[in-house]
Parts: sequence; structure tokens; C-alpha cells
Amino acid sequence: MAALRRSGGVACYYWQGKLLDPRDDSFSEALALQRFRTIENAAREEVSVGWVTPADPTGDSFAVEDLDGGVGTWLRVRVDKKSMPTKWLQIHRDAAEKARGKRLSAKERKELKEDLMDQLLPRVLPTITLVDALLFHDRKTVMLFATGKGAKEAFAKLFFETFSLPLEASDPLQRGMRADIGPEQRHALERLEPIRWPNTTRDDMTRDDTTRDDMTRDDTTRDDTTRDGAAPRVAPAPTAQASTGDDSPPWQQDTPAEGADQ
Repeated sequence: MAALRRSGGVACYYWQGKLLDPRDDSFSEALALQRFRTIENAAREEVSVGWVTPADPTGDSFAVEDLDGGVGTWLRVRVDKKSMPTKWLQIHRDAAEKARGKRLSAKERKELKEDLMDQLLPRVLPTITLVDALLFHDRKTVMLFATGKGAKEAFAKLFFETFSLPLEASDPLQRGMRADIGPEQRHALERLEPIRWPNTTRDDMTRDDTTRDDMTRDDTTRDDTTRDGAAPRVAPAPTAQASTGDDSPPWQQDTPAEGADQ
């Protein structure tokens, strides 16, 4: 039994206009017109994209009950791609050049590739990719369980070819408006206005960076001082000595003898 994947990215889309009711047979008939067609026996490189159901990956049947995904309508796209294996092409090219003793020209390489495609491609099986989506008819929203550019483009193109309705990528506000919320919450969303986030200008960011650098520099200086110990002490300035009237250095000044004044 097929199952939706439990992890990975999701791309949300919405449409404007009237879409067929998935519970009606007309919805299944529209899918059947754009169903997947196999390229298993194709003799050339090509890609096939079409609808299938989780119960029938061949695209031969589209029962309404097979589209029931519980909370939404389960859509599945099958993408088959058949291409010439590059390794086989390189092996045959090397063998041809070895037999001739020289490199093949561009024209000869093209002819060799065409011959190999006629011989080998009918025996080459295509690669298969299954892309799931949940469609919420009441909300006019589709959740695509794929984020790759190729898968999103293929799904949007097939959806338009099937229902003649273009899909538009959904943003957070549009997803909120299509959610199951009350009238008060919807009214609050309608009053929202877009703002720039973060709400700063380039000049503000420059000033913030300058201030942050200055604070970091001051913190680094304080940390270095604390780590090295107390700041070095400044030697006190020398005090002036009382003049004795003798200009000689202190060690050459005569000291009065005791009792000289007596």
C-alpha cells in the first residue's frame, strides 16, 4: 500500500478560479486525459510526465476512492526519463578509436551515438520518479511533497494542462488566510502590513558593528590587565631638598662638625 512520505520539504501552491470537485467522476476523467504513458520501449531519449494513482502506478485506472488522502485529495505524478547511459557510450567510443588508431571526429561521434541509441535504448529501462501532492479543494491550496525545481515545474505544468488553472506559489500570509481559522483571526491577518525584517538600515548595522568592536576592545584590555595582575605603580616624584647654599653634589657637601656653632 502506498504511503505519503513522512519527512522532507513541502512546496505550497494555490489557484484562483473554479476547480472540478475531486468527489465527482469529472475530476478523475480529467486526470485520465493527462495520464502517464510509458516510454519503456522507446528508441530515443525522452521524458514522460503524467498522472497516476497511489493504487495504480501505471496510470490505467483513476477510481475516485483511490484519490482519497484523508484530509485532502491525494494526487500523484509519475516522471519517467530515458537517456543513453554515458558509460556505455564512452566504452563504445573508446573501442572505435582504438580500432581506427585515431580519435573520432565530431561527425563520427554523432553517428556512433545515433547507432548506439537505436541498438541500446530499446533495452534501457527509464528512471522513475513519483511526486505526491495533497489538494485541499475548499482552501484552493495544493501541498507538493517536493522542493526540486524540476519536480515543481513539471507538476505546475501538468496541473495547468489538466485543469486550465495556473498555480501560484503561496507565501506565509496566503497560507494563513486559507487555514481553518475563525473570523477574528482572519480579520487580524487582513490588517497585517509587510515590514522589513530585521527592521534596521545599513547605517544602523554599521554603527552597531562599530559599537560592538569598541566594547570588545575594552573588554579585552580589562581582561589582559586582570590576567597580568595590578597595573604597574608609578614611581613618586622626587622631593626637593632644602638648599644649604652649597651647589656641590650631596656626597661632596661638607657636613658641619659637631659643636662648630658652639
